[in-house]
Amino acid sequence: MARRGKVFIANEIYFITFTILNWTNIFINDKYCNFVYKWFDYMKKYYGNKINGYVIMPSHIHLLIKITDKSPKLSTLIMNSKRFLAYQIVKELRKDNYFYKLKLFKNKASTIDGAHHKCFMNRYDSLIIQSHKMFLQKLNYIHNNPCSEYWGLAERQEDYKHSSASNYICGHGVYDVKIVDI
Repeated sequence: MARRGKVFIANEIYFITFTILNWTNIFINDKYCNFVYKWFDYMKKYYGNKINGYVIMPSHIHLLIKITDKSPKLSTLIMNSKRFLAYQIVKELRKDNYFYKLKLFKNKASTIDGAHHKCFMNRYDSLIIQSHKMFLQKLNYIHNNPCSEYWGLAERQEDYKHSSASNYICGHGVYDVKIVDI
């Protein structure tokens, strides 16, 4: 299904997923989710990348993003995002006294690489969106994720705060996205 960092074509929309180590719930409140929005802002400002859809789940992120030719290749973009997010997460976990999560991330860090914490799984999934139909399938998947029986985070798509569903359904949301006509 996904090519993990092997293909990068600029000016295409990608469906991207990456996950916190051991599926640990980190994005559990606005404070932690705001780190993702800061990353989105950075990509928009410095690379011109456009967020077309997203959901920030407690343990992972799904994203539809148009990546411009000003952006680093996808593998570098994701590597840098994980580094940025991990730094923010560890800093906040210390403030919030989540020592058991810090211990997990510290125990999984690679001392060979000089890392102090490992917050994300190594891999990420990426898929180039090849048609409008495919875009809609991935957007619906993203927006339905919080409503799934497994997660049970919202009754309706637009009720989950950290998703672009309300942008598409209500015309506004927590984070502005580049709406693709559906």
